[in-house]
Formats: sequence, C-alpha cells, structure tokens
Amino acid sequence: MNACVHRDYSITGSRIRVFMFHDRLEVRSPGRLPNSVDVEKIKYGVSYARNPILVKFMENLRYIDKMGRGVPMVVKAAQQLGRTLVLEEVGEEFVVKLGF
Repeated sequence: MNACVHRDYSITGSRIRVFMFHDRLEVRSPGRLPNSVDVEKIKYGVSYARNPILVKFMENLRYIDKMGRGVPMVVKAAQQLGRTLVLEEVGEEFVVKLGF
C-alpha cells in the first residue's frame, strides 16, 4: 500500500515492481523520497504525503490508518524476526528489500 500511495506519479511509463527471490522480497517504487525525508528518517516515521488526495481516499477506505507508521512497523517486525531489511534510493526509485 505504501508504494501505491507514495510513489511519484509524475514519472510516466514506470511502475511499482514487486520481485520475489529465493532469499528476499523486493519492492521498487518510482520516485525518490520527497522533500526532507531520507532513508534514516523514514525508519522512525518521518513522512510526507506526496499524494494527499490519494492518502485521504485510502484512509476513508480504511486501507491505511495513519501516515508514517508503515515503514517503522516493517522495521520492527524485521528486527523481531531476525530478518534483514534494506531501504535505499536507487536512481529514481525507492527500494525496500526484506530478507527471508
């Protein structure tokens, strides 16, 4: 859901991509992190609504409940399960890699 709500829709011709490898799950979302948000800050819940209308729509449908909670929940779950989690910007994409 994060990739759908936060991707950069101004980058035409690109798509959210989800890859499953034997050792990890990888999600690639078009667009770098916006404004003052960086990879370290996002782990602690710093967020920015790039697409506020879409965010509100998803909140109304109860697909999401609060901005800034998604990535910290994944970080915490990965730590509890002893999984590796890599968050990075690669070119014009935000990439999340969750190890198995």
